[in-house]
Amino acid sequence: MAGVMSHDPNIDSATGRVLAGIDDEELAARYPNRAHFISADNPHQGEMATRALFDGDPVVIVYPDGHELLVQPEQAHGFARWSRVAAAVLLRFRRFDQGTVQLPPRAHLEARDSGGHPIAA
Repeated sequence: MAGVMSHDPNIDSATGRVLAGIDDEELAARYPNRAHFISADNPHQGEMATRALFDGDPVVIVYPDGHELLVQPEQAHGFARWSRVAAAVLLRFRRFDQGTVQLPPRAHLEARDSGGHPIAA
């Protein structure tokens, strides 16, 4: 990944991670399907991450040093799923504070190193 990001300093950390995953199947396999890669430097990262999570999609927030935070919403079924869908619709009409991420109930958080491996607690 460092090779991809070092060629163009204009590529943000999240885009660099996606590009690295294209060339490296092992790296790509470390992330869940439908993951949204969002740069921690993006001024709208809180709003983008919150909307993706309440839509049921995982989010990877990538920091400039390569560390990342993987957030996966719980796979909801029945009433819980419809409640999350209703919350997602309501969130479309709300503005967020810069950098604030609202997590759906029972979301799973995992800190990872720059190689996409979990960091032991």
